Amino acid sequence: MSAVKNCSPSHESKWNSVKRGAAYSLAAGAAVTTIASDADAQVVYSGLQNIAIGQFSSQNLNLDGDAYNDILLKNYVFGGGNYQGAYVNFAPGKVVGFNAGLNYVSALGAGFLVDSVATTGGPFSASMAYASNPNSQFDNVTDAYIGLEFPINATSHFGWIRVDIDNAAGTFLIKDWAYESQPGVGIHTGEIPEPSTLGLLAAGALGVAALRRKKRESNLS
Repeated sequence: MSAVKNCSPSHESKWNSVKRGAAYSLAAGAAVTTIASDADAQVVYSGLQNIAIGQFSSQNLNLDGDAYNDILLKNYVFGGGNYQGAYVNFAPGKVVGFNAGLNYVSALGAGFLVDSVATTGGPFSASMAYASNPNSQFDNVTDAYIGLEFPINATSHFGWIRVDIDNAAGTFLIKDWAYESQPGVGIHTGEIPEPSTLGLLAAGALGVAALRRKKRESNLS
């Protein structure tokens, strides 16, 4: 999956564009796909990437490997200090977030279900960390997750991105990401393909596994 730096997109709809079939190529290797917990669901995982965004810079991520970048992650410096933020490039995409006078991205832990309920009312452009934004949740985090909704072929898909941020030091590391290939199907933060030797991400692995078991049992009942 290619990652293109320093692009300033507008939040326009993909509905009027025909997206190419997913190539599932990544910035640093091939995606891993396999059957996930739902019978028809597939989680597509990036593998460990560890992409560092330098200060005064930004990083576009193309989660599904088509012709369109899906989210822009920013590591800027403003008059009030270091700033990290997120911008989902195409409508109706949005992040899991909230408004407290300003739009903020929610810092999620492992095992959080990212779906249409979680993204309802979420912003497409929001602050992650900034000294002048008192409610920011990514000021100093390790293995925090961004949850997002983004379109593929005019249908909404859900995914997560795992990051480390130190706002004071001005560092922003994108560790990895995954998305659910079935439209409208949610994904838990930290969820990666199974069955495989990959298992689950170390952060919150037991919690995500328990959620998967519960999901399978629900499907069988």
